Amino acid sequence: MNQREVTKLVTYIEENLRASPSSGLPFVDSRHSRARLLSKQNHVVYGRRGAGKTILVSSTKDSQDHLDLYLNLEDYKDITFPNIVIHILIEMFTRLDQRIKSAYPWYKFSMKSTKCRKNIKFVCSSLREYLHEPDEETQEVSTEESYQDELTASAKAQALSSKAKTKHGKSMQVKRRLPKSKIDFLRLELTTYKKLIIIISSLFSDQPIFLVLDDFYFVPKSIQPDLVDYFHRLTKGTSLFLKTATIKHRSKLYRRAHGQYVGVELAHDVFEVDLDYTMDNFEELQSFMRQLLDTAIEKSNADVITDDLFSGDGFSQLCLASGGVPRDFLSLFVTLANKAAATDQPIGKIQVTDTAISNIGSKMESMKKDSGDEDAILENYIDRIKQYVYYDKRTNAFLIPKEDLDTDMQIRQAIRELVDLRLIHLVDHNTSKAPSDGRRYEAYILDIGLYDNSRPRNFLQIEPGQRDEKSRKDDLRASPVFDLQKLNESIATKQETATGIKQRGAKKQIYKGIKQQLELSFEK
Repeated sequence: MNQREVTKLVTYIEENLRASPSSGLPFVDSRHSRARLLSKQNHVVYGRRGAGKTILVSSTKDSQDHLDLYLNLEDYKDITFPNIVIHILIEMFTRLDQRIKSAYPWYKFSMKSTKCRKNIKFVCSSLREYLHEPDEETQEVSTEESYQDELTASAKAQALSSKAKTKHGKSMQVKRRLPKSKIDFLRLELTTYKKLIIIISSLFSDQPIFLVLDDFYFVPKSIQPDLVDYFHRLTKGTSLFLKTATIKHRSKLYRRAHGQYVGVELAHDVFEVDLDYTMDNFEELQSFMRQLLDTAIEKSNADVITDDLFSGDGFSQLCLASGGVPRDFLSLFVTLANKAAATDQPIGKIQVTDTAISNIGSKMESMKKDSGDEDAILENYIDRIKQYVYYDKRTNAFLIPKEDLDTDMQIRQAIRELVDLRLIHLVDHNTSKAPSDGRRYEAYILDIGLYDNSRPRNFLQIEPGQRDEKSRKDDLRASPVFDLQKLNESIATKQETATGIKQRGAKKQIYKGIKQQLELSFEK
């Protein structure tokens, strides 16, 4: 193993592991996702952290067939609705103004572009003023209304029967209480924004405009449907198209409120692009990871052959340890390759497992960052699962009845989120139990990082895609069945514990108060 060439490869991967405007690994497009994303349609890109969402949506900038507006919603995650809509609109129109300024400099004077830029500045100015207004308020409006009275007068110079009429004007102050809503204002202005988008597109030969909202899952789930709903409305009848990148089970794209549909529906309003490689097709996963590593070797100009870097089941174990996530795969590879170069020994299965175990802390930190206020519950869930599967049953695989997942939507959501957080991995979405009981199951395995050590004793590790000589998955089908009621019990126990702590705290405060009163009475 050539240490210098391996170091060259590792350095290249480290410098480009995270996508940014100045760096990033080339997107390995084995599913032709980029061609789909460039079509004139609204898309949502699903992928776990490190799956390559940012690299994919950023790669659309290379095309000259559209105007690309990239926004990272992590920058807006603490902004409430509807202020977040205003911030995005201001940023969107400001960047479009910059594109117009670049395309129509002063020596290419255009009355249409000049008027358009003037309208953009007016819209942005109005939005900035409205940004600091309350979301909802009741305003007192005072108006002056006038009316006229007709007065009749008798005139001695005229006949007694004739009368002259004169008009006398009066005015009065009228006060009204009028409701004012920021979101109502934004909805009323939708037509204005649409017309402006159509004009902007015409300045660029009717090119489509792609609004890329990356890291959408950082927006609180409670307002996600409202946010995507507003910008989906903005796309209707215009050349604006929405490209949203997010984690599937950390996102809520629609909801029903008061019989009304809010948000977007997959396959109708928006189309899905899935970047996740899961364990239920382990051969495809391994093929993709090999292609990913080969691409890195080619781009780094390192004189290295992939097969020479691994021994035995090292590569397969690395694919398993990555959970199908490209960034996890490359991050683990960097650590392993540095050790391999130093020892002049290829990467083996045991080394991969040891490195994955030492890396579990970063995954747990990611869980706290990505799951909001649900991290304590999810951590409790994974502890329960590990206790039953790893310690009690001494294996890494387990089955969950599909009917139980369909019955308890809260638990189902939690299981899906643990998959997204790469702590458990789906290996078969529809299997039976051995011996069969007529029910259908989903099969999962624990992440290798959750192991206590790389050589657990009396332990049966089930490999994804593992089959016997008759192509049967009997070992997987014989895995223990995890009762979801155990997770419900853990929440109940946690709530009881929290209640007990609060009660004990309250009692301490009462005793403290009584003690202080007694001390005061003794002093008197």
